[in-house]
Amino acid sequence: MPMRLAITLRFYLALAVLLLTAGVGPHGAGAASRISLPGISFSEASSNFRLLAASGTGSLEDPIVLVEEVFGEGEVVVAIRVEAADFGSRVHTMHAVGFALHKVVINRTDMIWDYYALELEFEAGRGSDYYDGLSFAQMATVNRPFRSDSFAQVDDLTEPRDVIRFSQGQVNPGAWVRFAVAITHTGIMPNFFLVQHVRPPYAQLYQSVDPDHL
Repeated sequence: MPMRLAITLRFYLALAVLLLTAGVGPHGAGAASRISLPGISFSEASSNFRLLAASGTGSLEDPIVLVEEVFGEGEVVVAIRVEAADFGSRVHTMHAVGFALHKVVINRTDMIWDYYALELEFEAGRGSDYYDGLSFAQMATVNRPFRSDSFAQVDDLTEPRDVIRFSQGQVNPGAWVRFAVAITHTGIMPNFFLVQHVRPPYAQLYQSVDPDHL
């Protein structure tokens, strides 16, 4: 069974309010292209999703909780900007910047997600490599093992790109999934991207295809 994440009653109430008030499509009320917290901001860098809310400081005890809904296909790209020189490593690693991140993603598509991957990019369209200082807390045990409440298998890859792959589970249309990770950087005020890859089941991919053309 997938590992269940501990979620507070306050979080449940906040998410319930969002689901009731945010609307169900890309043009619903309350859309936000940028959300700021003290020292850090998150922006929509692709048009197939929207940010709904963010809270927390980024420590292990109070992780940043980023809530978003995905309504389109393709890569989902969140731009992250650390804006305070004294932001520091809030997960107590040796990096200049570090924070714990819990992502809550609502599936507003008509597809079942049986796979989800998170990838870091220091430059848009270019995967994070060993030399750019950006990673999912590479060389640290903080917040590991990374986890999800909907996927049992987690593959934590550090070379040649920084990718976390979640599988052996599913997220139905209208449902939501939660991920717990940590992000670090060796620079003081980095700007980078968190790219999300979603893939529907193979059977569903071919569901509407004429068998004569398979």
